[in-house]
Amino acid sequence: MQCAQPAGGNGLALRPSLLALLVSTAVATMVISPVNALAQSTAAADALQSFSIPAQPLLNGLKAFGRQTQVQVLFDDALVEGRQGAAVSCRLSARDALTRLLAGTGLVAVSTQPGSFTIRAAPPAGSAGALAEVTVTSQQTSAEDLYAAHNRAASTKLGSTLMETPRSISIVSQEQLKTQAPKSIEQALSYTAGVSTEVTGADLRMTGAVIRGFSDGSSYYKDGLRQFSAGTYGSWNDEIDELDSIEVIKGPASVLFGQGRPGGVVNVVSKKPEADHVNSVGLSYGRYQRAQVTADLGGALDAAGDVLYRLNLKARDSDGRTVGSRDDRISIAPSLRWKISGQTQLTLLGSYSRERGTPKSWWPSLFSYPQIKDVSAHLTAGDPAFDRFNRDTQSLGYEFVHQTDSGWQLTQNLRYSTIDIDYRHIYAMDVLADGHSISRANLAQRTKGTTVAVDSRAQKDLRWGDVQHRLSVGVDHNRYKESGGLGFGWDVPNLDLNHPVYGQSIAVPELEDSHSTLRQTGIYTLNQLQWNRWIANLSLRHDTAKSTQNSTTQPRMSDSATTGSAGVLYQFDSGWAPYASYATSFDPTTGLAYDGSAFAPRRGKQYEVGVKYQPAGSNTLLTASVFDLRQTNVTTQDPDHPRFSIQTGQVRSTGVELEGRVGLTRELSALASYTYLDPRTTQSTRAAEVGRQTLQTMRHMASVWLDYRPRAVPGLMVAGGLRYRGRSPYSVASDGSLNVNDSVTVADLAVAYETTRYRIALNINNLFNKTYYAGIFRGVDREANVSFKYFW
Repeated sequence: MQCAQPAGGNGLALRPSLLALLVSTAVATMVISPVNALAQSTAAADALQSFSIPAQPLLNGLKAFGRQTQVQVLFDDALVEGRQGAAVSCRLSARDALTRLLAGTGLVAVSTQPGSFTIRAAPPAGSAGALAEVTVTSQQTSAEDLYAAHNRAASTKLGSTLMETPRSISIVSQEQLKTQAPKSIEQALSYTAGVSTEVTGADLRMTGAVIRGFSDGSSYYKDGLRQFSAGTYGSWNDEIDELDSIEVIKGPASVLFGQGRPGGVVNVVSKKPEADHVNSVGLSYGRYQRAQVTADLGGALDAAGDVLYRLNLKARDSDGRTVGSRDDRISIAPSLRWKISGQTQLTLLGSYSRERGTPKSWWPSLFSYPQIKDVSAHLTAGDPAFDRFNRDTQSLGYEFVHQTDSGWQLTQNLRYSTIDIDYRHIYAMDVLADGHSISRANLAQRTKGTTVAVDSRAQKDLRWGDVQHRLSVGVDHNRYKESGGLGFGWDVPNLDLNHPVYGQSIAVPELEDSHSTLRQTGIYTLNQLQWNRWIANLSLRHDTAKSTQNSTTQPRMSDSATTGSAGVLYQFDSGWAPYASYATSFDPTTGLAYDGSAFAPRRGKQYEVGVKYQPAGSNTLLTASVFDLRQTNVTTQDPDHPRFSIQTGQVRSTGVELEGRVGLTRELSALASYTYLDPRTTQSTRAAEVGRQTLQTMRHMASVWLDYRPRAVPGLMVAGGLRYRGRSPYSVASDGSLNVNDSVTVADLAVAYETTRYRIALNINNLFNKTYYAGIFRGVDREANVSFKYFW
């Protein structure tokens, strides 16, 4: 059954067989006549097709429209937020379906160039800005729209757009994750300005990065709640296929999350149920016999669409780079969203994962023994019969949102999670006198960590004359309990590199039990004030943190700190937005001074100035920032009591970051970044350290990713990138000089073809198999992966 066309509609009815003929003809003749191919694509877009888009928030409706038509639609999240899209459930042309979807919203669709719609506010009736009939062509996601799908960072807790936020934030979008197909969170950040990854090589044990010259401590956030690293060797490692996006807040963020490192915070955002969800199942196969099966299922459980579900599944069976190694995983992430009423919504989120892996091979230092570089990458210094890294995780939580009649939005996020690690590892120490044998030792760790994290806040938009005030007040609490043990052993036989013998009987070292708990509570207020084109952010937080452990020297620690942030930004009509900001952080320090007093928390503070640029109606986003970041209360050697430390040290990192997500043409997009860092020790009791570049940092980093999607071949994508890492000091040599890793440039490639029913892709990391080292560890070799995904 067909519906009456809206006024001005001129949809062209085509049979499916004729439409398929037109599309195939366009592909076949694209080399001879791309103009004809484009014309045929335009005709296909005007064909009648069946739509099934329920009445829902306009943002979700636009996503559903894009998926059902493959038509490019550009819009600003702030413009469509809070508006309700109309239902579209009949046969219409793409342009008429979009007109019906926007009915009653006060918005219209304008075609500023062939092949795309831009959503804008409707001009007054009869004005000069009244819209003329638009033209559109059918197309996969446009190149200029690819990597700016997320204009807001959930981790800021205020719901502000990036162009309203006076600090530097980078977001790895779902489209970027899909296109680049990273294997881990760390790998997903490799094209992000200010973030260095694989600092000591790829490591399945830990997920971490160095942000603006400071380690993030292998502890990151998920949906705004902290996931603590477990024991000495191990952290959470969420599955990429279960994530919607990854956010990086640059600089101190204690005002949002409490205690933390000064360089910044990584927050991953879970995939959640959607009204327009498209089901998919996938298969992939790659180097090291890496076979994976995935599924992303979802939909409505009731006729009204008030109860939605989503289920992400993954099973992987894989070898590793070294002999006898493995990287297996089973994971499941269910979620359920219940629209209790028009003002209340509850989302339940769960996850479970079981990993069975092998840790990376730990060789003698190549700075002391250069011959280590000649050892085959497939050889291990450990023993496949002994080495293992097994990690089991599970979590259950919810997100609750309620809108009161008085305009307050009440939000509570809660998660209970556990992580269980069983880790054994043989590592090498020295090359012996014969030049081809190595001495070895081993370690073992068993750790179980339990976290309860809850964040509750109330938010309301107020007005004080001409000033708009977005106010948020909240309290969050983290309780982390850890038990387990760590032990080291020295009765491990040597290994002959020329004739390695594996499978020997090696005793597991005894573990020294350890128990610890951490409780942290923070009270905060976040404020965004807007007057005309000026936007200011003034936020404050107070934390108390208490920890206990079975230590005879420091069984208890208690710290409190007040942190804050302040920033101001001005929005020009042209799309430019200069800003300046200040932020602070605190990070508790373990240990005691010579007199038995506990150390005060390390403190961080950052001054940042920058500018953002986003033209009206475009998803291009350019940012440039200059920052001065300092950490004080750093422990250094006590000159009077060398076996103890004092807190007189200071580390300073200054730098420049440039980052851009831009559509160069309708077919070609670019994601580019450049970082200059000057991270150095500015105060220390050791004179040799003062002025010296801090370890495991790089002064220069750069990356570029180009994505080409020819309109003559809808669905085709050819993309590739280059990642440059500058020289990096790893350790201090015996003569006081620095052991330094050389600079390296690595290339990546992605090719894919996608329709509304399937997607097939080839991803290759380290395309030219560049050999490089991060610390004493060899970097990732070339890895190719082929994937197929089916949609319905």
